Amino acid sequence: MSNITTTNGFSALEVEAMQKLSDYHKYYIQAKNEQKIIHMDKQEVLTKLYALVIKTIELSGESKKYNLDNTQTKSVASFIYDMIIDHYKPMTLSEVQNAFNLGLTGEFGDYVGYGTVTFSKFIKGYNSSAKRESAIKEWLKYQNAPVTVNKPVYKFFEKNMEIANYFFNICTEKLSERFDTVINHDDNVMHLPSIYMFLYDNFQISFTHQSKEIIKRKAKERYHKFIVKSKIKESDPKGFETIVQSVIESNNLTFEWYMKTQALIFLTLKLKEQGKTYDNLKTLK
Repeated sequence: MSNITTTNGFSALEVEAMQKLSDYHKYYIQAKNEQKIIHMDKQEVLTKLYALVIKTIELSGESKKYNLDNTQTKSVASFIYDMIIDHYKPMTLSEVQNAFNLGLTGEFGDYVGYGTVTFSKFIKGYNSSAKRESAIKEWLKYQNAPVTVNKPVYKFFEKNMEIANYFFNICTEKLSERFDTVINHDDNVMHLPSIYMFLYDNFQISFTHQSKEIIKRKAKERYHKFIVKSKIKESDPKGFETIVQSVIESNNLTFEWYMKTQALIFLTLKLKEQGKTYDNLKTLK
């Protein structure tokens, strides 16, 4: 079974397909090859959006006419961030910059000023652009094109769904109690956080506050067992305290993997309870 693609960067197949694109199409596809905004630190993104808003107004040559003060610029950046998180989860910062640059050229029609209405129009226009859609279709077409007879031919999305569905079929409440972040079932090795992120990147997935608390509690229980088994508390007390603090500060990658693993399990069991599958999830626009 092939590996799930990671959230950062493209697979070898996707890179190979991108190299066959024209520079015109690469403009759209290369911007996708970054960490998605939804997976980045919020404050870091807000700071960069703030800078992009200022830069866009400066590039327009109308900075004197539309000079937003610090508070207004922060409000616009915050609005853009919320809009992306709510409606355009797959976007990257480069795609936002592309949207603003194209918007300035009139690509998405006329606009007045540089408030939330204008920047919303740029983002909406970019995501529904026929040129962007054409680039993506061309990219996907090349991922399906055979290069040599001994190379696999498939759409990466479909292969990832195959792996995700394999996990769906074997996941039961009883078995899930033994699942770690990586499991080996009938010689099929699966990294569960990556399966979750693949689903999260492509489908509308959200949890209630109560569900989030259940996921967090389960993740802490599993991570605690992992730490106990490592005996780090006895061998390196200071290191143990550092680990505890990193979990509290949400700065522990291993614990994040446990969180994503439990989120995947919770989602899967809830869908099964409702007689549904991953195919019933709504895709992102």
